[in-house]
Amino acid sequence: MTNWQAPVRQSRPVLTFVGVGLVVVGLVISAFFLQDLLRALPSSPTRVDGRPVTLDGAGLTIFSTTKNATGSCTATDAQGSPIALEKPSRHEQWDAGDALYYVVAHSVAEVPAQTVTVACTDTEAAYFVGRRHTADVFLKPALSALVAFFVPAAIGAGLIAVDQVRRRRRARS
Repeated sequence: MTNWQAPVRQSRPVLTFVGVGLVVVGLVISAFFLQDLLRALPSSPTRVDGRPVTLDGAGLTIFSTTKNATGSCTATDAQGSPIALEKPSRHEQWDAGDALYYVVAHSVAEVPAQTVTVACTDTEAAYFVGRRHTADVFLKPALSALVAFFVPAAIGAGLIAVDQVRRRRRARS
C-alpha cells in the first residue's frame, strides 16, 4: 500500500508583492514633492543696475558679492510705495554655485512676486536682488518628500518581512 499525498501547493508571495508595490508608490508620490522642492529653489539673484527687477517669488532679499558692503539700500514696489527693509541679525550668505552672495537686507513684510526698484548708496559694491530664502520654503516640500517615501516604504518593508517569516515557518513544518 502506498501512502499517497497530494502535492503541496506553493503559496504566492502576495504580501511581498504588496510590500514592493507600496515602496514603488512611495517613490512615485515623493517624486511629486521633489518637483515642488526643485521649483522652490530660488534662481540666481538679478543684478541691480538702476532698472526695475522682477521677483520670481514671494519675499525680497538684497545681496552683495562684497562681504562687508557698507552702503544702505532702499526698495520700492511696482506702485512706487517704499518696502521696509532690515539688515539680517546674523551673517547670512547664499552660494549659487557660480558666485557667493552676502545678504545685505531682507524685506520686513512678505513682498509678493512683482517688479521692484532697488537703489543702494555704495557704488563700490555690486548689488543683486532676489526672493527671500527662508527655511520654510525648502522645509515643507523636503519633509513631505521624505514622509511620502518612508511611510509607505516602512509599511512595505514590514509586509515583506512578515511574508518571509511566514514562508520560513511553513517550510519548516
